[in-house]
Amino acid sequence: MFDERGFVEWGDIVEIVQERFYDVTEGQIRAVVTDSEKKRFELREGKMRATYGHSFAVDLSDEAVEPPSELYYGAARDLAESMLRSGLKPRDRQYVHLSVSVEEAESVARRHDPAPAIIYRRRAKRYGEGIRFFQSGPLFLVENVPAKFLSLQ
Repeated sequence: MFDERGFVEWGDIVEIVQERFYDVTEGQIRAVVTDSEKKRFELREGKMRATYGHSFAVDLSDEAVEPPSELYYGAARDLAESMLRSGLKPRDRQYVHLSVSVEEAESVARRHDPAPAIIYRRRAKRYGEGIRFFQSGPLFLVENVPAKFLSLQ
């Protein structure tokens, strides 16, 4: 049902949702996908996928993009120093999720710490240094960020 990039045919999505929620219309399903503030889903060429938080491996290899000049990662204060020394790694995810604003990074990290530390991914002339960024909804995903590109906000 899912292809290697995590997409499912739109008709299959509608059918599955309507089997469970018989009174939901295709228009309502489309509105959830396209109107969500967090942009958790993507509709492209008649297919849909989750934009981030995949529970299985998704191949984004040919979708790399140049990152914005500033990206942020919110972390629990007790973990921040370790992350600054060893870099950012996905841990139990496929990718590290980076935010384009301090506010968004703080919002995400507050789930783990009421006053999180914000790690800043420094802009360097290194887009070609083997670090591939992928845009996924409002987030930028990366396999890891070496410590040399990080600092505390």
